[in-house]
Amino acid sequence: MNQGDLTGSDRIHSMDKVIYQGVVGAFSHIVARKYFADDAVFDGRVVHFREIAKALKNAEADYAVLPIENTLAGSIYENYDNLVDFDLYVHGEYTLRIEHHLLGKSGTKIDDIQKVYSHAKALEQCEGFFDTHPAIEEVITYDTAGAAKSVSERAGKHGAAIASAQAASAYELQILQKNIEDDPQNWTRFFIAATKPHAPTTANKCSLIFSVSHKPGSLFEALKVFADNNLNMSKIESRPIKGKPFEYYFYVDLEFEKDQYENAKLALVQLKNHTHYFKNLGFYIKCEIK
Repeated sequence: MNQGDLTGSDRIHSMDKVIYQGVVGAFSHIVARKYFADDAVFDGRVVHFREIAKALKNAEADYAVLPIENTLAGSIYENYDNLVDFDLYVHGEYTLRIEHHLLGKSGTKIDDIQKVYSHAKALEQCEGFFDTHPAIEEVITYDTAGAAKSVSERAGKHGAAIASAQAASAYELQILQKNIEDDPQNWTRFFIAATKPHAPTTANKCSLIFSVSHKPGSLFEALKVFADNNLNMSKIESRPIKGKPFEYYFYVDLEFEKDQYENAKLALVQLKNHTHYFKNLGFYIKCEIK
């Protein structure tokens, strides 16, 4: 089993089909391989996140790996919306250190490079490299690993990609320069999503969605439930409710000690009394940054 630094049997699954956006070597693929057992079936697709969520809902996979927020770029709003649009649940999370490497064909030198291909966010997170190499053109692609695959298939040594070390290995590319990201504290948090709810008794974190009445004090009364029950609200995010202008869903992450699990469940029952819409996305084990 490919357990890495994970603990808890709830977080390792065997013989499951796991879907992710991108190709081999993509960051979502790396997370899938770290989170799930080696005998899981991994299905990468070169499509938008919405298509991944739709495929999961259509029972084309047991689980989906969905990036939900990055420490530099912020929340990935599309996937927050997909949790509602496709009625998905959260079974776990994984936080991955994002390392951007400059990849090229064997024998390529940086002075040979005319264009560098990668996802828009990866290019943005390597501005320092491009500042020192102003002659190199930045070219946006759908996926970092897909960019690496494309470079490996191109003739000549004038193209390079920004992608993971795993992508370099998968597509037989050379790492021309390691860790060209501007900020080494670059982490992405991923949800492990499914179509059915999950509540391991060893949980110490949960995520939920709710909306409240459009009147003064309604949000305060809802959030007060967490403080009253000694629960740490580690994140809150608002997203527009479709068809209701200037009304919002609130996405909340709660953290607590494992012996507070029953108390956390009780708090969610109390919260329902202050909401118009409520959905517990799931209890799961927090992934610590190491």
